[in-house]
Amino acid sequence: IVPVAADQSEAPVASRAVEAVAGSHWNDEYGPLGYGSFNCVCCNAWLLLLLLPTLFLLLVAPGLELEHGGTLTRAALALFGLSALFFCLVSNTNPGVAPRTAPYIVGGREQGFEHPGEAYSYCQDSNRYVRGFDHSCDFVGNDIGDGNMHYFVGFLLSLASFATFLTACCVLSVYEMAAPPGPTLALEHDPLKMTIALLLLVLVFFCFRGCARSEACEGVLPLIMLMPGAVAGAWLLALVTATLVVMPLVTDMWADVRPSHNPAALFLILPYLAFAVLFFGMAAHWVHLLCAGLSQKLWLRSRGYRRQRNRASQSGDALV
Repeated sequence: IVPVAADQSEAPVASRAVEAVAGSHWNDEYGPLGYGSFNCVCCNAWLLLLLLPTLFLLLVAPGLELEHGGTLTRAALALFGLSALFFCLVSNTNPGVAPRTAPYIVGGREQGFEHPGEAYSYCQDSNRYVRGFDHSCDFVGNDIGDGNMHYFVGFLLSLASFATFLTACCVLSVYEMAAPPGPTLALEHDPLKMTIALLLLVLVFFCFRGCARSEACEGVLPLIMLMPGAVAGAWLLALVTATLVVMPLVTDMWADVRPSHNPAALFLILPYLAFAVLFFGMAAHWVHLLCAGLSQKLWLRSRGYRRQRNRASQSGDALV
């Protein structure tokens, strides 16, 4: 039992579940965006969701349409529309916010508010009690609970499928640049360029190593590496990164740039693949939690993870 006032001379009755939240009451209001909210992470997520298909449509789709028609482009737009739909649903749907209860009065003074029930857990980020509370997701700008968990898993699966499809399209575009007959991508046996490529590769991985140890990444990477397949995904991304660094220097990929021969597809593989690995891992993780009857908070505690109250951890709240 937590009283509101500092004076505890009149203790509340122990048989009544009472809890003080944010001084006087907790938030249960429905805002202009439903139960979601605008924040920096959420706005950047929207921009990123718009940037992914835009780059594909501008740089990769024209070349694919010359060879395969508009089927691949329409499929990409359909997957993007599905991801955007789930994004809106999970962002604006009521996660299970408890209605505000009546104040509990002891000795003529307000001592707090009655707890809404065992099914509800308190979220410090949104100052709300949420039924079946799992975590607060800055990426979608909403709490995740019983009311929108199915939308959240659908969003992860649809976004992972979308990113995987775009990755496959980029790989197809690169393959068609180099595949016979008449390959348009060939190695250049220049010792100087190969040496520069090797030095640049070493520099890039030292930069990644420094980023991983930086204060900004400390709250994000531990959470990402807890996701299923994170280690395999990290090695795969490292391989793709090495390819992206080396190929522009040891091939003639820039010699003849046109819609059917656009090297941009090669460079887009990395971000699309990163999203595919990350969101498929997250989707598998939350499906496992649902089957096991666990919340994200309890699972993290079982793994020994403790949220640190600093800037680095706050940057990782989008995954917690």
